[in-house]
Amino acid sequence: MFEQVKDRIPELAELEDRIEDLEQELGSAQARVQGLALRVSEAREEDLSKEALALNRGRKVPPPREPELRSQLQGAERALEVLQRRLDLARSDRARYIQEHRARIEELLAEAQQREASRVAEGAGQVLDDLLRLFEAEDDARNLARLHPPPTEENSSGPQGHTTVWGPLTTQTITNGPRRGDLESALRYLVSLGPASEVGEVEGESVEGAA
Repeated sequence: MFEQVKDRIPELAELEDRIEDLEQELGSAQARVQGLALRVSEAREEDLSKEALALNRGRKVPPPREPELRSQLQGAERALEVLQRRLDLARSDRARYIQEHRARIEELLAEAQQREASRVAEGAGQVLDDLLRLFEAEDDARNLARLHPPPTEENSSGPQGHTTVWGPLTTQTITNGPRRGDLESALRYLVSLGPASEVGEVEGESVEGAA
């Protein structure tokens, strides 16, 4: 929690580290209690079987294992309860600290948000520039095929298998991907998260119109 700012607030970082350590200890304690509970149950069955067998054969009853394990279980359960209370107290301390220093934490979170948004915007801006160049190359290829179609060769062979594409030939019709306008809009939104900047448009027809 508050990973982006806790290093700038030593008191909060200390509280977060303490809570994390207690949560790990609590998990280990819970596993120990579960393991001991299983061992107690197994030991009880084993003790009863050994006692019954010894009495039927007129032998001395062996010492049971269950009491010692049950004592360990009770100690582990008490340690677990203490850990749970320590964790609850640590979380209360964190909640109280956050309420007392809320304005400072909000300020640091806003700075972190803007910093990360600027990084996202910078990366998105580069991708958007590349995407617009890709769209321009696609448009050039389409215009070449439309304005200067290749010569038609005489077909002297039999019918060949073919694929029919309905509508204009674009990236979307070939890959069944998102429309150009959707891609550009998403990237422009990410770019807008950072400082104000200008990104060029595809020359010729607009991107939305070519979608």
